[in-house]
Amino acid sequence: MKLILNAIVGLCAATSAVAGAYKPKYRISPIDGSKIALPTKEQLDFQDKEIGVLIHFEIATYLSIDGCNDVPNLVPDVDLFDPTLINTDAWMDTTTALGAKYATLVAKHNCGFTTWPSKVTFQTRDNETVPYNYTIAQSPVHGKDVVQSFVESAQKYDIGHGFYYSVVVNNFLNVQNSEVRAGSWAPGQVNVTNSTYDQVVLDQLGELWKNYGSLTEIWFDGGYSSSQQDKIEALLEENQPQAVIFNGCDTDVRWIGTEEGRAPEENWSTGVTNDGGDPQSAYFCPAECDTTLQTEDRWFFGINQPLRSIEEMIDVYHKTVGRNCLLELDLTPDRSGLIPATYAARYKQLGDFISSCYGNPIAPDAAHSTNDHGDYSIKFDYPTAIDRIVLMEDQTNGQVIRSYQVQAKIVDSQNANGTLAVPFTRVSNGTSIGHKKIDIFEKAITVTELLVKTTYVDTPKWRSVSVHLCDKLAGNGTSTEKD
Repeated sequence: MKLILNAIVGLCAATSAVAGAYKPKYRISPIDGSKIALPTKEQLDFQDKEIGVLIHFEIATYLSIDGCNDVPNLVPDVDLFDPTLINTDAWMDTTTALGAKYATLVAKHNCGFTTWPSKVTFQTRDNETVPYNYTIAQSPVHGKDVVQSFVESAQKYDIGHGFYYSVVVNNFLNVQNSEVRAGSWAPGQVNVTNSTYDQVVLDQLGELWKNYGSLTEIWFDGGYSSSQQDKIEALLEENQPQAVIFNGCDTDVRWIGTEEGRAPEENWSTGVTNDGGDPQSAYFCPAECDTTLQTEDRWFFGINQPLRSIEEMIDVYHKTVGRNCLLELDLTPDRSGLIPATYAARYKQLGDFISSCYGNPIAPDAAHSTNDHGDYSIKFDYPTAIDRIVLMEDQTNGQVIRSYQVQAKIVDSQNANGTLAVPFTRVSNGTSIGHKKIDIFEKAITVTELLVKTTYVDTPKWRSVSVHLCDKLAGNGTSTEKD
């Protein structure tokens, strides 16, 4: 996955948003004249989902290695794909238990195998017209359509659905970096021209985008080439204009740059580079943090592959969603087509933690107020114990807060009787807030009042500010740590 994602730099450099192919929407700051990037409704709706899953299930599930990456001659035997117990409703049970709001299915990965019965035909270099016969229709479970079953289950569970389709690699057609390799062809590979490959890509994307409903996310692992760009983007505009595009040439959502499940603490909703973004950018482009539940960056199911601990996954949540980054967590059915019980339990553990820690704020009836200077205050009716704060900026008209400081009136045994004036003490601070920033304090404190002060390029509008008190398990990996 990592190497393919990095390939976007080369494939899209000539026609990317950086080069001006995509025209950004922005307004001018009334304070300093800087550009304030404006989001689309689809981008804001996508950020609201916060957590999604990226489902890796296809012929690579049956390999000992993690897919066909970097093995260009590998075309696994189609007879390997034989999920005898596949149940996509069970996938959605786990997705829901995690608290995820969208699911993106790997419909075709780098081996070239499609989990739907593609009906595309094409011409070989020998001028023979042949079917694309490396699909589920040629496997032992012919007659099934994993893509269709996935879509029906997602719709049943009210989970937004999307598709991953690897454009830049297809071992079946001997393609690497969007180009047919020169030289000999290995067993199982079909000999085609580059123009034929581009048409196969377009035809298969057409099948996915025309026949399986309205998509939430479309995942390009490595983007697509300049020779494919115009037709792919026209197909998108015609069939899936509402979908957010991850890692395309003109992209709605950007990659954070690693697969560790960790965003930089200063992570902006703007900018197009694979990092923490740029507050000065005219492009509104939130970051997505894709990562695995299995250790060692393993995406497809691995036999006896260890899982990351619940403590580490809670840390992942705080350093992704808690740092203004969407968390897209890999979901890995096993070779039977089911989510292994230990995996399902770990996903549920994480979902239960998030719900218990952040589902019900402390002191919801406390007095909340804002002023004309962008300050936000909370006054409590009585001394209240908290250990973290969740800040959410209203980004409808762009991300405008440039820094913030959280101050608290802390009550301790010396002033508990009210005889001493309690000054404000800084308990956390930072730069980007965006959709959500979670700050976990060094220790739990008892407070009577909180004040959030900001600097900004336009008077901020707050979406919400809430405080919480969670158990010790929640303290692993605070959002106020510096990496």
